[in-house]
Amino acid sequence: MLEVEKYHPHLFWLYCLPGLFLFFFISAYFTISNSSAADSRPIYEEIYSITDDLTGSITKIDYAIYESLFRSGTQEKDIFFLDVQPRHKNGYVWDFTELHINCNDIHSALDLQKIIVCELASLGPKIGLRKEKTSDGTIICHIFANDLYTHKITLRFDGYKPAGGAVRPKIAIIIDDLGYNSDIAFSFIQLDLLLSFSVLPSAPFTGIVAREANKEGCEILLHLPMEPRKYPSVNPGPGALLLSMDEEEIRRILDQDLKEIPEARGVSNHMGSSFTEDHDKMLIVLTELKKRNLYFMDSRTSRNTVGFGLARKIGLLAAKRSVFLDNDPGPRAIRMQMERLLNMARHKGAAIGIGHPYKETLTMLKEYCSILKKEYRLVRVSELVN
Repeated sequence: MLEVEKYHPHLFWLYCLPGLFLFFFISAYFTISNSSAADSRPIYEEIYSITDDLTGSITKIDYAIYESLFRSGTQEKDIFFLDVQPRHKNGYVWDFTELHINCNDIHSALDLQKIIVCELASLGPKIGLRKEKTSDGTIICHIFANDLYTHKITLRFDGYKPAGGAVRPKIAIIIDDLGYNSDIAFSFIQLDLLLSFSVLPSAPFTGIVAREANKEGCEILLHLPMEPRKYPSVNPGPGALLLSMDEEEIRRILDQDLKEIPEARGVSNHMGSSFTEDHDKMLIVLTELKKRNLYFMDSRTSRNTVGFGLARKIGLLAAKRSVFLDNDPGPRAIRMQMERLLNMARHKGAAIGIGHPYKETLTMLKEYCSILKKEYRLVRVSELVN
C-alpha cells in the first residue's frame, strides 16, 4: 500500500519555493525589461547633444530677451518669432532664433535696444552682442554665445504685419522617439488632445504604442533613424539609414521599418543631420514614400537639409518642424518654447512643434490644454502638409 506523505507545516516554504522562485523570476524579468527599455533608449534629436555650457548660455540669453521685452512694456502682439532653425559649427549643435519686434518709433526702438544691451551685459563675457543699423533706420541685434551666433533680433517701426489672419491658427504637435517606454507613451496617448506620434522602429514597445495611439485617433509616423553628423559616436539606433548604404539596402531597410508600423501615415527623420543633406540618398527615400502615398515630415536637424525642398520638387506631400519644444527639458524652458510655437502659429497661420517623451513635456501640455482648444486648432500633421 502506498504511504501518503504527511504534511509538515514547518516545510511549507520548502514546498512553495519553486513556485515563488518562478513568480519572482517572471516579475523581475518584466520589471528589468521595461526598465532596460527605458534606460537604453537612444538619445533624442541631435539638438540634445549640445554641451551644458552652450545650452546654459542660450537659455540665459532667452530669459534676458524676455526680461527686456517685459521691462520695455512690449505687447505680445508686437513680438514675431520668424524661425527657429538648427545650426552646426565646431562640433556644436544648437537652435538659432530669429525674431522681429514692432516698436512705435525710432526712440522706442533705441530704448529697447539699451535694455537688451544691459540685460545681456549682466550675463558675463561669454555672451556677445553686435549692433547694426540699416539705411532705413532698422536696428538689428546679433547675439553670440561662446562666439556662436544664436539670436537675431530686428527692431522695426514700420508696422510689420504677420502672415496669419483672423482664423484660429493651426498647430500640430508631434511626440517623437516613442517605443522605448510604454508608460510615458500611454500617458501622452490618454491626453485629451489631438496629437501625432512618431514611433521608432525595432524598439521594445513599437507595435503596441503605434496600435494604441492609432485606436485613439492619433496620427502615426515612422520616426526613421538616419545618419547624424557625429556618427558613429552618436548612434541613431536600429533600423537606421546610413550614407554608406546603396540604393537596394536603403529600400530594404525602409521597407522593413515601415512593416513594423503599418499604421504610419507619414515618415519623419530621427537625427539625420548628415543623411538629410545628401540629395541622392534622400531622393531614394522620398521617391519610395511617394510610391506608398506617405508624406515626409522634415525634423530639420540640419539647416542644410534637402528633405522638405526635395519632397516638394518631386510632388511628395511634406511639412517641416517649426519648434523643438523640449531641447532644454527644464519646465521654464519648455513653456518658453511652447510660447514660441503659439507665437509662430499666430503670425504664420500654422506651426508644427516636436516634443519628446519627457514628464515635463507631458505636464506642460496638460497646462496648455485649454488654451490650445480655445484659441487654436490642434490638427494632425497630415492637415499641414503641402
